Amino acid sequence: MTEALATAIELLKSLPDGQQEAMARLVIQEIEEDRLWEATTAAHPERLAQIAAEVEAAYRRGECEPLDPETL
Repeated sequence: MTEALATAIELLKSLPDGQQEAMARLVIQEIEEDRLWEATTAAHPERLAQIAAEVEAAYRRGECEPLDPETL
């Protein structure tokens, strides 16, 4: 276990049970989503490469706009 993870766990232990449960659910969801993403991209690397090429071509044609997190 990394030092950062150990610190995070110690901080989580100090929270009330309800907050601990909520944080645990968030972490589990993130891990599951990462595993799904890795499995999907590993199973279809050619599709991922195709999507990247399409996005790059759109960018070169000037069809992409900067992402503004404030307007999401």
